[in-house]
Amino acid sequence: MKLRCPRCQKALQIADKYAGRAIRCPACNRAFTVPKLQTALRSGGAGDDLDLERLAALEKQAGEMEGEELKAAQEAAIAAAQKAASKGDPNVRICPSCQKPTQAKDPYTEVLCSNCWNPIPALVKAGGPSPRRQSGPSSVALFYSGIGSAMAYPIPAIASLMNAAGIAVGAGLVPVAIFTSLTYLMQQSAAGTEAAEQTGDLSTASLMLMGIFALEVFFFSAVAIHTFLDVVRATTVGQEAPPNLSWSPAQWGKSVVAYLVLNVYFAVMLSIVVFLTMGKTPVEFVMETNATDLLEKGGAGFFVGLLIISLGVPMNLVGIALGSVSQGINPVNVAKGIARTHVHYLFLVVILVVYGILFGGAFWAIVHDWFIPKISQMSAGSKEGNLLQVGLALVAWGAVMAFYFYGMYVLARLHGLFARAFRKNLEFGAQ
Repeated sequence: MKLRCPRCQKALQIADKYAGRAIRCPACNRAFTVPKLQTALRSGGAGDDLDLERLAALEKQAGEMEGEELKAAQEAAIAAAQKAASKGDPNVRICPSCQKPTQAKDPYTEVLCSNCWNPIPALVKAGGPSPRRQSGPSSVALFYSGIGSAMAYPIPAIASLMNAAGIAVGAGLVPVAIFTSLTYLMQQSAAGTEAAEQTGDLSTASLMLMGIFALEVFFFSAVAIHTFLDVVRATTVGQEAPPNLSWSPAQWGKSVVAYLVLNVYFAVMLSIVVFLTMGKTPVEFVMETNATDLLEKGGAGFFVGLLIISLGVPMNLVGIALGSVSQGINPVNVAKGIARTHVHYLFLVVILVVYGILFGGAFWAIVHDWFIPKISQMSAGSKEGNLLQVGLALVAWGAVMAFYFYGMYVLARLHGLFARAFRKNLEFGAQ
């Protein structure tokens, strides 16, 4: 049957089996009762009008329904649809709002739709207990209790991290091996000459590796950005297993665009702060400003503006993951999300700062105390033809990349736990 929501007037197409039962409008989320067929149609032929008196009473009837009665009626209707839709795969849930499938390990747990981010009610066992929900006070508790285990979250994806390290090593090893082989062949072709007695010089391989490292930083950053957003989405909808790293540019292209737009947004916001507090253009700020100028000319205003911009970064990232780029950088959406979650969001920021300091310090120690010395040894050894030093530098680079991705998983997990607990308070995704 076809009818309109009594509240928002959205045209709806409802299956006949829901006649006389309570449903919820997917547009305005308001509950109402579907008219019964014998009262919705006149006894005449097809094409007769709906019973207007019956429709006029829908709004009043919906408002008078008790909360528990409405909840039970809605869950029973959705349970029937879910059972019919998931006969092929019990782990597939159909969203009642957008009709798109979503993977869920437990059919008796409420999850969020991975497409429109609206709740998908749990299936109800006949005579069984009430379904477990992932929103509300219990999910808030999961946010705080999940912080402690966030450090171990990437462990199931350790194979993917090792694969990343292998790709980092292989990307440098292949061209170095080719170059070394060519150098060896050139020495053999000059056998018996003075050049053949000279030690092989691999200094060009050292320069080649530095260029490869620079390209890998760009490539791995794209992979990390996409995986970060993917982890936030997966955690938000209730998935506990970390997604593997994605190496296909076709998959992470949109994430890279979002990241670039976010950086442009931050640059514009910083330019506004610099102009208002120091009266300088971005070019003048970069070319002329030093630490003394920031303290003397910028003053407290500059640092307050910088603090405000930085405070919204986690909410920006959550917004891009759950919605679109325009939603993620919308100051109104960001401000509303922060205001509605207030203390919880500030706690998230503090935790991110603590974890960021821990990972930043560890990353700096690995790079400064291990990787850079290996690079120095590589530069010295390459001039003496020592291929082992070049290989050790590659292994060190692979370890650095694996640790980089590990930290990214943990920080993304924290964002996802927050989004899972307070999804209904955020202005991102389909509303």
